[in-house]
Amino acid sequence: MIRRAAFGVVLLGLFVHCGDDGGGGVAGPDGGSVGASAGTGAKGQTGGTGAASGGAPTGGGGTSSGATGGGGSTSCVGVTCSGQGSCVVADGGATCSCNSGFHAVGLECKPDETCAALQCGTCGQCKVVGGVASCECPKDYQWTGDKCQLAIDPCASANCAADEACVPEAHCQALGACVKKCDCSNCGNCGGDNSDGKWDDQQEYCGNLKQSPATVACNKPCPSGEGCLPFATPICWPIEGCFSL
Repeated sequence: MIRRAAFGVVLLGLFVHCGDDGGGGVAGPDGGSVGASAGTGAKGQTGGTGAASGGAPTGGGGTSSGATGGGGSTSCVGVTCSGQGSCVVADGGATCSCNSGFHAVGLECKPDETCAALQCGTCGQCKVVGGVASCECPKDYQWTGDKCQLAIDPCASANCAADEACVPEAHCQALGACVKKCDCSNCGNCGGDNSDGKWDDQQEYCGNLKQSPATVACNKPCPSGEGCLPFATPICWPIEGCFSL
């Protein structure tokens, strides 16, 4: 078995792995599915469409300085700001200006959050803004409550031929590429392991157990230089997968 060659930037932009295509949609290699509707963001925040990160759920606590609108109070009487800040009245309402390491939530000062306990999935990235940790998604993705998924199915407008399959995304980039189908089911040594939800298999050669060169042709081989990836719908992929004669 030989480890696959590292892809160049251009190859990453043009091709992606594909996951199982069952369940009414085509799943990508990063755990996302297409056509997902907007849900709630991490930690109960409302998922939306971020300006710079394409679908980042934001919200929660106060501004970067730790100040936020109060709970309707027009006076600082009785407002302690949790002992971690000072109360001020501005624009007709009481607010808390919190000490460093704290952010305002109503008329309380809460400890700033970290990304340590926040799971954003394969494509999501945790950011802390104003002391509040939230998950941000890459371009063309949106937060669905537990992971980033494609907002629009790029395969919906792909006009793939009968012997091709559409790959919606990979490496957290939307694609919608048509690739050749293959069939290496006669190569018992070419089954893929997708137990971790990410296709990062090494190259294998049909007929030879973890050796090269190939000694057997697949039932339906891939074009020269491409291997067969054993997804639910097996597809051909450059410099990766099961190589046959």
